[in-house]
Amino acid sequence: MNLCQKCLTGLLVFGTLVLLPCLQATGAQAIPEQARRHFNRGLAAVEMARTAEDYELAIAEFRKAEALAPNWPEIHYNLGLIQEKAGRYGEAAQSLRRYLKLAPKAPDAAAVEALADKLEFKAEQALSDDDILEILASLTDSAKWRLRGIRNANLFNQHKWVKSIRREGNALWITSPSGTCGAALLPPSPVHYIQDRVMPNGNSLDFQTLYCLCNPSVQRDHCPETFRYHFEVVSRRKVTMTLNYWRSGIRGGPADSAEASFEFVRN
Repeated sequence: MNLCQKCLTGLLVFGTLVLLPCLQATGAQAIPEQARRHFNRGLAAVEMARTAEDYELAIAEFRKAEALAPNWPEIHYNLGLIQEKAGRYGEAAQSLRRYLKLAPKAPDAAAVEALADKLEFKAEQALSDDDILEILASLTDSAKWRLRGIRNANLFNQHKWVKSIRREGNALWITSPSGTCGAALLPPSPVHYIQDRVMPNGNSLDFQTLYCLCNPSVQRDHCPETFRYHFEVVSRRKVTMTLNYWRSGIRGGPADSAEASFEFVRN
């Protein structure tokens, strides 16, 4: 089949103009009518899409067209572009490589080859839920991570920092020192720890720890300090952290609040 010319008009996808092949291609009459129908429906789904999830409808229509006309290059070209917008980089690269195999002399072959290479790299770097859990569970491993770009470093106290993060299925167990929380003596002996089970939300994790500075004879509530953490996995090599800190004043004094940002950089 001869390749058709790209249309001079296209679709705006997240602000980017995507040019799609014309249906009036030489030899298009040999394509099953039902395949062309699903192709058109796929284009309509792209026009209506507003989020990455919306492109799944377009992908489904192009897949149906592909099943009816597997050797139609334009299906694979468009499928690759839409899969990229849906964040399915590995599949997008495969679709574009299929297009190149069916149309090796296409005028845009070099550009499509370059795009397929980029998408394969993105697919390798993309993080699955399992990857994110493993990264978060490793953050207290000093052999893998170092703190960088610390702001308001005085708020970060190594003695009160999380002792360990352990993965259990899709959850994480956070173990942190608790000071005198629940202890009758000061200082506590042995050291007391609090353990909390938390669930990541996508690529982020939010939790808080409590550390008590005194026993009830000094202040009934043990002079608590609250540390609220927000982690965000940016890549396999970078995790950002924001800390919010509150300390109740001794014997009813005012509470203090501050923020700090940390960056973990993998070695």
